[in-house]
Amino acid sequence: MSPAKILAVDDEADFELLLRQRFRRQIRAEEFDFRFAHHGEEALAVLAEEPDIELMLLDINMPVMDGLTLLAELRERQSDVRAIIVSAYGDMTNLRTAMNRGAFDFVTKPVDLNDLEITIRKTLEDIAKLRELDRQRAAAERARTNLSRYFSPNLVALLADRDEPLGAVRRQTVAVLFVDIVGFTRMAEHLAPEAVVTMLRQFHDYMTGQIFACGGTVEKYIGDEIFAVFGLPDASPEDAANALKCAELMIAALAEWNIERGQQGEQKLAIGIGVNYGPAVIGDVGSEHSLSFTVIGDTVNTASRMQGLTRSLGTPLVVGDTLVSAIAAAPANGAAELLGALEDQGEQALRGRTGPVRIWTRRPHGDSADAFALPD
Repeated sequence: MSPAKILAVDDEADFELLLRQRFRRQIRAEEFDFRFAHHGEEALAVLAEEPDIELMLLDINMPVMDGLTLLAELRERQSDVRAIIVSAYGDMTNLRTAMNRGAFDFVTKPVDLNDLEITIRKTLEDIAKLRELDRQRAAAERARTNLSRYFSPNLVALLADRDEPLGAVRRQTVAVLFVDIVGFTRMAEHLAPEAVVTMLRQFHDYMTGQIFACGGTVEKYIGDEIFAVFGLPDASPEDAANALKCAELMIAALAEWNIERGQQGEQKLAIGIGVNYGPAVIGDVGSEHSLSFTVIGDTVNTASRMQGLTRSLGTPLVVGDTLVSAIAAAPANGAAELLGALEDQGEQALRGRTGPVRIWTRRPHGDSADAFALPD
C-alpha cells in the first residue's frame, strides 16, 4: 500500500523539524510521506508536480500567499486535496472563513501532536471513504453505460435501480414489433463480411433509435431482424399506439437512409414490419448459470408471421387487428391519423397458425416508397 502523501504548508522553519521528529516511525514504515512548502505559491507548485497528494496541513498567516487565499485558489481549481488548518488558538474568524472555503478540520497552535495525529488519521479515513464512493460511482456509471449498449433506456434504469427489476414470470398485454431487411440473405452473399457488419450496425442504429424514441424495448437482435416490445416493464394504454408510431418512424428513417445510400452509390434497402398486440408471457428463461429475459406467446409468433407476410403483400407494414382495435378503444395523440393510413385486408392465413388473422396494411404514400417490401 502506498504511503499517504501529506503536504505541510507553514512558514515556521521548526514546523518541518517538528513533524519529521514526531512522525519518524510512520515515515520509516512508509505510512506517511511528507512534503513541505513555506507559502501558498510554493504549495501550488508542489501540488502541480504531485497531484496525488491527498492531505495538506495548512497555516493561515504566511507571506506571499496566505492559507485562506490558497484555499480559495484550490476551490477555484476544484482540487481534491483535503486541508487541516493549523492556526493560533482563538483565531475563530479566520477558522470560520477557512472552513467555509473547504477546510476539513483544524488543530490549534501550539500544536498537540497527539491530537494532530488523530486528526490526520481521521481525515485520511474520510478521504479513503470518499475515494471508495467515487470508485463505486464510476463502476455504477460504467455498468449503466454497458447496459445501455444492449438495453433500452427504460430497462437500463430499471436494471440499475432495483434488486429484482423484472419480477416474477408473468402474463402481460404488450405490443410487439418485428422489423428486418428484405432480401438481406441474398445481399449478404455478394458483400464482404465487413460491409455486412457495417450495414447491420447502421440499420440497427436507425431502427433502434425509433424504438427508444417511442418508449419501446429491444428484446433481441436476430441477425438483421429486430424484435421490440412496447409495454415493458409496465403496460400502458398507449403501448399499441406507440408501436404503430414506431413503425411509421422506421419507414421514414429508412427513406432518409436510402437517400444517403443512393448518394454513396449503395443499393437502396426495403424493410418489412409486423406489429401485433395482445397477451404474452414475460420473464427470465435459461439456467441458473445463464438467464435471458424474453417475451413469448402467440402474440409474438403472430407478429413474426405478419412480418413475413409483408413480402407476399408487397407492403412495408402489416398490423394485427387487435392492435388497431386497441388504438381505436384508447386513442392516443396522433393515433387516429395513423389508423387512417391503414387499409383493412380482411382475414389472412399465416404460416404455422391454425386460424386466419385479420390484418391491416399501410396505404402507399410518397415519402416511403423505398420502404415497400420487395419479393424475397
